[in-house]
Amino acid sequence: MARPEKPVDRRVPEHAALADFLRALRAASQVTYGQLASVAQLSPSTLKRAASGAGVPKLSTVLVYVMASTPPGAACDADVAQARLLWKKARYASILPRYSYHAPDPKLCATADDLRNSLRDLHLWAGRPTMRSMEGEAGGIGILPRSTAHRISLGRTLPISERQMRSYLTACEVPTHRHEDWTQALRRIRPAIEQPGAHSAPLERKHVGHRGRPRRPIRAATREAHDLAAFLRHLVDEAGIRTFELSRRLRMSKPRISDYLAGRIPPHEFVVALVRAVAPPAVAERRLAHAMSLWDRAMKPSSRGPAVSRGAVVRTGSREMEVYERLTASLEQQQALRESMENAQKLAIILMAMIGKLQVDIATFEEMRFRLRDTSPSYVDLADRLRRAQEQTERAKEELKRAQQARIRAEELSLRLQEQIAVLRSELEHASGPQERLEPFELLTGTGQVPAAPDHDDIDIALSRARQILNQSEAGLDHIADDLGPHRSGRAA
Repeated sequence: MARPEKPVDRRVPEHAALADFLRALRAASQVTYGQLASVAQLSPSTLKRAASGAGVPKLSTVLVYVMASTPPGAACDADVAQARLLWKKARYASILPRYSYHAPDPKLCATADDLRNSLRDLHLWAGRPTMRSMEGEAGGIGILPRSTAHRISLGRTLPISERQMRSYLTACEVPTHRHEDWTQALRRIRPAIEQPGAHSAPLERKHVGHRGRPRRPIRAATREAHDLAAFLRHLVDEAGIRTFELSRRLRMSKPRISDYLAGRIPPHEFVVALVRAVAPPAVAERRLAHAMSLWDRAMKPSSRGPAVSRGAVVRTGSREMEVYERLTASLEQQQALRESMENAQKLAIILMAMIGKLQVDIATFEEMRFRLRDTSPSYVDLADRLRRAQEQTERAKEELKRAQQARIRAEELSLRLQEQIAVLRSELEHASGPQERLEPFELLTGTGQVPAAPDHDDIDIALSRARQILNQSEAGLDHIADDLGPHRSGRAA
């Protein structure tokens, strides 16, 4: 007789409700945790913890638990929807008790700060999903990059387009009929951000990440020193770090930091320490290279006096930051293309191994059927297994062709993106002078061991998963192709 299961932990009612639901499904299916683990491809201890009520398991664990406990069909879909709802309520109970009891309303957003904070709260109301899961829910690689979703969920930036806003809302599981309220808020607020001279605000006083007392204006002796101070201030404000916290990290007094951010040329060590303290790790090296280029020009200015007007300096800095952000977005898309090529290559290797196994099975089944008589009880079962293996082979060949086409298309888009990155770098050099080149990503050559083919009983599941991955990959490639526009022969000048 099996050992009785531990009682559900009922200290948090929402956690207990999710655990009761999962246990009820397993009891109805009359399977053990060992049998459930073999179907769900998870350990029994993981499934037991998910149904214990002691915490909130991963959403993927909950969904696999439900699908493994329920036969496919309409009932399974209903159970999956109910499990997702109970999981979100359990996440709410873990995250929101001391934070908010009301879902964010875009109709109450009057400023860019209001909309940024509402999008940040929306991420919490969605159960604080991971950036990887948000990228997948949005439609695949390239549509909503993880770095972009991370900045939006922290309230550091706004979506750059209505399409990106809808992708973020989809990733946060906002119903489709509510998307228009959010896009209207973005349309209402975006013009105020894009007005002439509005780009000077992030560089000087009113950046989204800066809180507390407004910064004093930049008063640099030269244009080069002004550009350096503006860029360092932009990095600090983008990270949302206050001067007090920055003083603690750099072990430097607040007045001295304020002087450096107001136009006084800092020492080399200060620039390096500040960039590494505030820049995200993924772009720290690129930001540091750009900051050091600005520092070198500030130390050797072309003119000691303010040869240009303040408005011209602001416009130049704004144009330079716009090109820099476009270059960063292009590099993120290039990284997304690398992941797409890697996924397509891995799928192609798995599918080729699967096709080889199926062909061996087909040959074995045909030989066994030839030896059996038509009246044999095993003949009909063997014929069904042969027909199923033949159908699976055809499906695997179709998915293999799609994976190969997806890789070829990703390589073509990567070459076009390389040209666009070269043009943006040229524009950045013309706008801000010479600087260190950013090394382009290398195309994936596909090394590593060949994965083993899945078991025959799991081939249908593997093929469905391959189709889902390829659909997401193709959607991401379509998104990048739309951003690049129609292909033109020849390289842009």
